Amino acid sequence: MSLLTYELLLKNPWVILGDKIASDPPLDTASLSASALLHTVAFGILGFLATFALQDKPEKDRVRYSLWFILYSGVTELLQSFVPNRWPSGEDILFNVIGLAIGMVVFYRIAPKVLETHPESAELSDLGLTRFG
Repeated sequence: MSLLTYELLLKNPWVILGDKIASDPPLDTASLSASALLHTVAFGILGFLATFALQDKPEKDRVRYSLWFILYSGVTELLQSFVPNRWPSGEDILFNVIGLAIGMVVFYRIAPKVLETHPESAELSDLGLTRFG
């Protein structure tokens, strides 16, 4: 999550991929479609990993963490107003929340199928992938 926060608050987010890419980025992050894609993917990964990490927690805790991630999304957007060439956006918060939801849904769709096709995998069950919901 630290890397995500760092990326969201950089003046030029492409710099983590190297100077060459930063000087000629593949997507214009100022465009709504590129911003939507990047925010949805980043928060989708966060949603997937958070769901994996929280799957054994009681539902009340999972809801609390979900609300925390939505708040985190809003705070990082507000902090962007202090970074040159960055600005907060309600659309970005919306795409962050959509990404979180997609990540959660993907986890609950994929994880049971992985266990069905590889039941002999002790590593997966050691990671806690035997219980869902």
